[in-house]
Amino acid sequence: MTLNDSPVPAAPQAPVAATAAPEPQKKVGGLFLTLFGILNFGLYLTVMMPALFTLPYKVGLLAPDDKIPVLGLVATIGAVFGLVTGPVAGVLSDRTRTRIGRRRPWLIGGVLVLALGSTIAALSESIPVLVIGWIVVSFGGAGVAAAVTPVVAERVPESQRGTVGAIVGVATQLAGVLGYTIGGLLTADVLALFLVPIIALAVVGAIYMIVIPEPIVALPKTTIAQTFRSLVFNPRQHPDFSFVWLGKLLMQIALAFLSTYQRYFLLDRLGFTAEEAGANLALVGGIGILVTMTFAVVSGMLSDRLKRRKIFIYAASVLSAVGMVLMAFTDGFGLFVAAVVFILASAGMFGAVDVAMASDLVPQRDQAGRWMTTYNLAATLSTALAPVVGAGLLAIASVESANYTALFLAGAAVSLGCGLVTSFVKGVR
Repeated sequence: MTLNDSPVPAAPQAPVAATAAPEPQKKVGGLFLTLFGILNFGLYLTVMMPALFTLPYKVGLLAPDDKIPVLGLVATIGAVFGLVTGPVAGVLSDRTRTRIGRRRPWLIGGVLVLALGSTIAALSESIPVLVIGWIVVSFGGAGVAAAVTPVVAERVPESQRGTVGAIVGVATQLAGVLGYTIGGLLTADVLALFLVPIIALAVVGAIYMIVIPEPIVALPKTTIAQTFRSLVFNPRQHPDFSFVWLGKLLMQIALAFLSTYQRYFLLDRLGFTAEEAGANLALVGGIGILVTMTFAVVSGMLSDRLKRRKIFIYAASVLSAVGMVLMAFTDGFGLFVAAVVFILASAGMFGAVDVAMASDLVPQRDQAGRWMTTYNLAATLSTALAPVVGAGLLAIASVESANYTALFLAGAAVSLGCGLVTSFVKGVR
């Protein structure tokens, strides 16, 4: 792919129905796919490493006796702020006018704010200061997401979205596995533990911006009131997009039950030490990444070839439910590995196809930032709901100190709910 091969989004139009939204037609090449995949790896390293390792580790240092409720509190507060800042950043990025484009300023600014928030969190010596740092991190993450998530809908044709979704899914899982590995190596330096993912994102983001030009889009003038009115949409007018959003929320809640509490699960139910838990999670992640990559790549490419999306979401829902049921009754490390493999296979399949389906159903492609950050709100909301709901489920009376059986059985039910909701989508097969 040459530098001129990047497809140029169509000029902005007035709001139109989903069926009339302009679609990118020109296929993206190998250079774009490679660098966009690396950019997503950098993005998700800043998401997955804190969620899976860094934040639980820091909470464990500050509040070792109350780690489960405190982790839920910190994660939920950050997610609530993300719910507000995410769509605002998406809408404003749609309307940004600069010489370097409308997305790049948000990527640059988001990285800087992420670095500030991560520094505050790393150096915090109390939970209130950690919360402040995590709120700032949420602001920065919203800016970065506003720059990256609209790209698929804006620049990738429908025939390649499953493939690109597979690349994003693989990048996500790589970020999760390497997040554990990097985290385990950096526990002696908490500041580095928080900042290394941000540095990695800054490097890959700079490479992406230098090599892949962003088309300059002529934008109509809008008032501040018009800008913020566009934050709201009527689900009845866009039912397909709404069902995709709800399905993503349900699946992400189920997956968050595992990602949020798997470290504590190994400590509490299986009796590992903190060091053993970290090493075993890295090992499981190494196995799981092969499973995730296989399911993401095969599912994404098949969904493009077959021109079908929903069947893969149904399969992912079932795989996740099976893994959650196994996890609910796990009493040894071998069964834990089996359960995680099922769940990661589901995550790979779902992540590859769901982003393609959402991009197919964007109601207004010239406002992809608005719609794709709204779509991403489902993931943000899940990080707010999962710790609260999870803490309540874990508190249900049982023979265990924490009721992981109730947690993961609920996760199985929520996973199946994702498949049920997807059955109502009519705009894709």
